[in-house]
Amino acid sequence: MDEHVAIKKIVESLLGPVLSDNCEHFQPAGVIQRSAAIAVWTWLVRDADKDLNEEALAAIDAGANPQEKSRLSLKVANLIATGISDAKQNADIARRIQIQLGGQETFDRLQYIETAFRHQQLLSKSVAFGQAINGVRDDSSLKLALQTFPVEDPIVAALMMHAAVGQVQKPNRLVSVVLELSDGDTQRAITASGFAPIVEGLIAHAQSQLTYFTMTQTRFADMDLICRSLDRYHRLIRAVTSITENDKTSAWAQAVSNLIRHMSELIEPRLLKVEIDIRQSLRKARSGPDRLDSDLLFDALNGLYLLASVREALDSLALNSLVKGLWSDIGKALEVLISRNLDAYRQDPENDILAERLNTGIKMAEIRFNPEYADIMARARDGATKRAAG
Repeated sequence: MDEHVAIKKIVESLLGPVLSDNCEHFQPAGVIQRSAAIAVWTWLVRDADKDLNEEALAAIDAGANPQEKSRLSLKVANLIATGISDAKQNADIARRIQIQLGGQETFDRLQYIETAFRHQQLLSKSVAFGQAINGVRDDSSLKLALQTFPVEDPIVAALMMHAAVGQVQKPNRLVSVVLELSDGDTQRAITASGFAPIVEGLIAHAQSQLTYFTMTQTRFADMDLICRSLDRYHRLIRAVTSITENDKTSAWAQAVSNLIRHMSELIEPRLLKVEIDIRQSLRKARSGPDRLDSDLLFDALNGLYLLASVREALDSLALNSLVKGLWSDIGKALEVLISRNLDAYRQDPENDILAERLNTGIKMAEIRFNPEYADIMARARDGATKRAAG
């Protein structure tokens, strides 16, 4: 196995619940940048224990004793702690470690990464705790569960809560209970009550959703994943906004504002193509023979799915005016284009190109309007097909 692939697999297996690919705008104590964890592991293999990869792959093997993971993680934590200690005592060692880690930023996060490895066995328990929260029906039991969560060590508490929050399906309810347990609804009050890791976990998980919106030529790779991620982002941001909208000068409010701005910037270029894609995909080219562009039809349909999902998440984005205008303009365009395609299909019902355009237009009508409107168009299409068949 390639060394880099092996290290990614090892790090994911040991620290998966607290890893994130995106910490650009907000990095609380409970989040470990995936690239930083990989850099630290690579440094240890090269500088401390060349057999570490082999030992780790054996420890994370499906047939290994679960205790092997904990033993390995503790060993790694001790190796990192030794490096930190040596760096404090010797400036040359500190510079060498910093260079091997790729910079000051990762070097400064060593303590957090060391703590994550040292308490690795708690991460799976935290994931189970988060899953259990979803099954707690009454708020009194949820309050009790949160109050019994360990908070003695701030970094450990942050790591555990980040792992737990990743499983929570209703973040708004979680925040509601946190506010009841706190002496106020501000960042300062919630922090004083010991529940800051929950809110910071929610913000960090919202930030993690941005990873899925990396674009290539204004197209997203997996639209189903994108829409689910956008919904998750929206629910997380909406939950935190119940705090930040009344505490607009706080660090949390600034982080949320940055996330909203950045997510909107990632989505906007794709939205700007939706109307053009729809118009071009549902009509014949102005010159030359009629040809079906299946890729363009697919892109147009996906773009409309995205637009519909964005409309549901508008409270967590800065795209209101753009989306409102697009939704209206696309509705008008679809009415015209579907009508034209239906008329053309009635004249030539055996034309596969017309049939495919009309079928895609009907799917778009269901998204933009409603199933009832799409069903009317589908019945008209079926009627034309039956008349042609005699």
